Amino acid sequence: MKIVINAASAKMGGAVTYLTNLLRHVPPPESGHEFLVLLPPGTAEAQKNLAPNIKLFPSPVGSAGLWKRIWWSQVTLRSFLKRQRADVLFSSANFGMFFCPIRQVLLIQNLLYVSDIYQRMFLPRHRLRKKINFRLRRRLLRWSAQAADVVMTPTEAAMEALRHYVELPASKALANPYGVSGADGGLDGPPEKRERPRSCEEPTVVLLFPSLYAEHKNLGTLLKALPLLNGSGRRKFFLRTTAAPNWMNWAVTFKDDLALAQSPDVAPRVEFIGPLGREQTLETYRHADILVFPSLVESFGYPMVEAMAAGLPIVASDTATNREICAEAAVYFRPISPEDLAHQIRQLAADDSLQAKLGAAGRERAATHFRWEEHVRRLLARVGAPSPKVVASDRAAPKPLSCR
Repeated sequence: MKIVINAASAKMGGAVTYLTNLLRHVPPPESGHEFLVLLPPGTAEAQKNLAPNIKLFPSPVGSAGLWKRIWWSQVTLRSFLKRQRADVLFSSANFGMFFCPIRQVLLIQNLLYVSDIYQRMFLPRHRLRKKINFRLRRRLLRWSAQAADVVMTPTEAAMEALRHYVELPASKALANPYGVSGADGGLDGPPEKRERPRSCEEPTVVLLFPSLYAEHKNLGTLLKALPLLNGSGRRKFFLRTTAAPNWMNWAVTFKDDLALAQSPDVAPRVEFIGPLGREQTLETYRHADILVFPSLVESFGYPMVEAMAAGLPIVASDTATNREICAEAAVYFRPISPEDLAHQIRQLAADDSLQAKLGAAGRERAATHFRWEEHVRRLLARVGAPSPKVVASDRAAPKPLSCR
C-alpha cells in the first residue's frame, strides 16, 4: 500500500514531534507499505536514519499564505496523488482535501477552532483580520472533517469537542492516543539524581513547563503563582520554561505575560530556556522536581506524557484532556486561579509520599497507555479498512474501485 503523508505545515512544536515519531515507528519495507511524506525543508533535514520505504518530498508551501496553501492542498496535491498512484492520503495537520480521489485519513490536533474557552477568552481581543482568518479556518476544518473517510484525534476529549462542532458518525471517528518518546527508558532519571540550576539556592523546588508560547498555554497564571509560592516559608520555587512570551508577539497576552516575567518578584525566580533539542529536553526533565502544565486548550499534551515517563509528579490545569492523559498521575488546579495553582504546588512539594505515588503512577501509565507502535498499528488498521462510500460503490458496480 502506498500512503502519502501530507505534513507540509509541520514546521515546529507538536506537529514536528508527531511526524518525527510517526516515521520512526512505521512498519518496515517487508510490510508492503510505502510512505511518501510531504514536509517543510527544515523538518526534512532533521529526519535521520529513516527506513528505506520512506521517501521525503520537501515543500515550502507550509510557509506560504493561506490561499496558496488551499490551492496547493486541493489542486497541486491532487496531481501528486495521481502521479504517484497513491492508495491513501493521510492529512496530518487539521485540514484535508475535499473530494479526495482516494481514501483519506484526517488528523485534527488543533482544538482552538472548536474551543469555547479560546473563542470566549482570547478571540474577541484580536483584530478583525485575525477573527476573519480564524472563522475561515474553522469552516475549512469542518469541511475537511466532513470530506475525510476517517477523522482521528489523539484523545476522546478532543473527539468529543470536535463532534460538538461537526457531525461525525462513529464509523469514521477514531480517538488514537500518541506515544511517548521516553517509553523506551530515554527519559528515566531517578529523582535523587536530579540536579538544581546553579542560580538556585537550597532548598529549591524546580518547576518545569516545556511548551511553545501561545495565549492558550496560560503562562500568566503560572507566573502569578510564583510570588505566592515564594512569599513565605523556607522552601523556594524556581521555574524553568521554554514558553517565552516574546516568541509570539502577536498573541493578545504577550505584553501582560512579558511584564509579569520582568517584574521584580518574578524575574529572579524564572528562567526562559530553549529552543531545545531532544537531548537537552531530556535533561530538563531529569533536573526538575515537578512538571506544571497550566494549558487551557490541548488535544493531547506531550509534556505530560514525557513527564510521566520520567517519573515526574505533575500539577495540571483541570481540563478534560489533561485528566484523560494523566488520570491518577497528577493533581489538578482550577485553570485560571494562581492561588489554587500555588496551593497545589506547595502541597505536593511538601508531601514526599504523594510525589512518589504520582511518579510511580505516571511511569506505569506512560508504559501501558502511550506507545507509538500501538498508535501506528491503530492508524494503519483504519487505513486498510474499507470506507462506507467504497462499500456502497462496490455494491452498485462489481468492478473494483481504482485508486489510479
